Amino acid sequence: MAPPSPVQHDGYHGLQSPTSSLPSNDLPKDIPWRDLPNPMGTANWFSTFVMFWIEPMMRRGAKQTLMEEDVWKLCPEHTSAVLHSRFDGFWQHEKLQPHPSFAKAMMRTMRSQWYFNVALYALYAALMLLQPNIIKSLLQFLQAKSNDDQVPVHTSLGISSGYALAALLTVHSFLSVTIIDFGQYVSSNLGVNAKSIVMDSVYLKSLKLSGFAKRNMSSGEIVTLSSVDSERLFQGFLLGPWVLVAPVTVLAIFIMIGFDLGAVSGVVGGVVMAALLYTGYTTSTAVGAVRREILTVQSERVKLTNEMLQGVRVVKLYAWESPLEARIASIRDEELALLKKYQYVRVLNTVTLSIAPILSLVLCLAVYVAQGHKLTPSLAFTALAYMNVARLPCTVFSSSIMFASEAWASCTRVGTFLLADEIAQLEHRPQW
Repeated sequence: MAPPSPVQHDGYHGLQSPTSSLPSNDLPKDIPWRDLPNPMGTANWFSTFVMFWIEPMMRRGAKQTLMEEDVWKLCPEHTSAVLHSRFDGFWQHEKLQPHPSFAKAMMRTMRSQWYFNVALYALYAALMLLQPNIIKSLLQFLQAKSNDDQVPVHTSLGISSGYALAALLTVHSFLSVTIIDFGQYVSSNLGVNAKSIVMDSVYLKSLKLSGFAKRNMSSGEIVTLSSVDSERLFQGFLLGPWVLVAPVTVLAIFIMIGFDLGAVSGVVGGVVMAALLYTGYTTSTAVGAVRREILTVQSERVKLTNEMLQGVRVVKLYAWESPLEARIASIRDEELALLKKYQYVRVLNTVTLSIAPILSLVLCLAVYVAQGHKLTPSLAFTALAYMNVARLPCTVFSSSIMFASEAWASCTRVGTFLLADEIAQLEHRPQW
């Protein structure tokens, strides 16, 4: 059998290649990027912890603009089918209870990941409580070296080497930042999974609603459940751990301040901080209540507007334009008044929790000096470091309370919808 002739082209002879004689269907093809296995599902614990698994996509994004085809498909455990099968078992069990709770079924679905996430935030808080002591030891070392180089250095951590203290502070900062970043990644993962469960459950339930149930709700309300309420659950899982971690962290901070500046200074600062946190809690609860009122008014306005547009012929026939316009305008005025109230309360909440660490620090130092003690640089900077640690819990505490309350309200609305009357499913196919 004669060897195949070179591939002929217009004006020149192509070179013979190993694949030129193969049929076009047998040529090797590259697997599309989107069809490659998601590295998140096969990454080891270290790659997951430092998020190295996403590095191939970052390299690809550095070379070209990322498009939808450049994103891997979801891992099997994060798909809607798997999440729904996990949630549906808990929800079917919850429906047998006297008072079914969608929130309980959701938390049982995410229980192990939720506990792990709270543990990460608690570990981060514990590491941040160690940071002021490292700074205090470093200042004690510098102060002792500046006074007399021959005197042995004694620090609160028992480390007499400046290099060791600097290295410890560096490793501590890297580890604490990495842990909180990984904790936020886990929180986002939980929130997205919860959002997917809500959207999937609402969609499947909408296909089975009976005619009686459809009379009591509109399509806009169903869309609100799958969009707004699912987003509320995402935000609730995103900041939910701070509801538990923030108060405990602040309490531990003032206990440690009491050891450094005295019990009186710690109690005074703690009482002031507790009062401001309680104010932040009440204002954040008020913000959540106002936002729920805004959602109710907005849904009423949208519902009335849709009904008017759908029945515009009847409106024109009976000349109802002016009454309907006045009604929509009054609802809009009520909505604007609620929006103004919401902004006032939100700003009050933000300002209160922003000044809480500063005011507590000033009072702690003032009480310490008023007792006749000498304020040294190491004590001053240590107290300042404690207040810097308290800044993040104070900042996110109000938002976490607000988002948690809104997520709870959204769970109540979604649960009520999922318990609505539905069409009975056929157990056997009809025989024709």
